[in-house]
Amino acid sequence: MRLGLSLIAVLTAFAAMSPAQAIERLIDISNDRWVEVSGEGSVRAAPDFARATLGVTTTGKTAGEAMAANAKAANALVSLIKAEGVAPADIQTSDVSVSPMFSQSSPGQTTAPAITGYSVSNDVTVMVRDIPRLGALLDKAVAAGANSIYSIGFGHNDPSALLDKARPLAVADAKRKAEIYAGAGGARIGRLMVLTEEGGPQAPVAFSRAYAAGGAAPTPIEAGEDKLTVTVTARFELTQ
Repeated sequence: MRLGLSLIAVLTAFAAMSPAQAIERLIDISNDRWVEVSGEGSVRAAPDFARATLGVTTTGKTAGEAMAANAKAANALVSLIKAEGVAPADIQTSDVSVSPMFSQSSPGQTTAPAITGYSVSNDVTVMVRDIPRLGALLDKAVAAGANSIYSIGFGHNDPSALLDKARPLAVADAKRKAEIYAGAGGARIGRLMVLTEEGGPQAPVAFSRAYAAGGAAPTPIEAGEDKLTVTVTARFELTQ
């Protein structure tokens, strides 16, 4: 009977606590003591390839006229890209669109704007594995009929291998932080209880759309280096 009364008293005490207080008290009773921290590890590496999306936009009085003109320009663009040594597997159509063009409405006009013609766009995404050649390729593409360039980005052939170098650094960073917190609380860290990795590889750096215009100097393309980061959450046991 005393045991039953004692259990009722404990449960009554827990019911009077806030959820946070109850969790703390339960951890103390079970002697389950741990510290949870995040850790970050990064490596830097030059990209292995670049991607660029090139487009041709043409207009015509009818959709068929605009499509015919666009097909001619798009074929010339793709032929130029292949002639520059880009493999067919690295050339992919990313968008084809046909849109009507309307007349400008006059102030006070009550009738609907009239269709004056059609605009057709054809975009191809190109992977350039020899990055220093990208600037010259863009210049030649403009000369061949490309009138828009956008979504230039960079990537790596094997990002997993680079992230594998960052993962031990992330764990070491988490352990360092845990040791600081444990020391401040008069304890030491013990075994690693839980380890999770957050997020995933970063997307390639990309630039906003820019309409192409020819120029005398080659278009400069600077690849620089990418920073690949791994973030982990680690829970360490606390010991005295």
